[in-house]
Amino acid sequence: MSKSFKEMTKEELKQYMHNHQDDETGELAFMEYSSRLDWKKVPANATPEQEKQIIEEIIAQRTQK
Repeated sequence: MSKSFKEMTKEELKQYMHNHQDDETGELAFMEYSSRLDWKKVPANATPEQEKQIIEEIIAQRTQK
């Protein structure tokens, strides 16, 4: 591996994960890749009203693209 995972682009990490599915370095690449994703999730302590609002905002953002 010539580049560290932090230096790789998301596409390079994705390809590396694909090529190294069965070894530990593939898992490490996945951990770096997943840390860069823009995860949208509802906090565990959100009220039902907050949860509904957050979900509706996520849906609105996705349907605008």
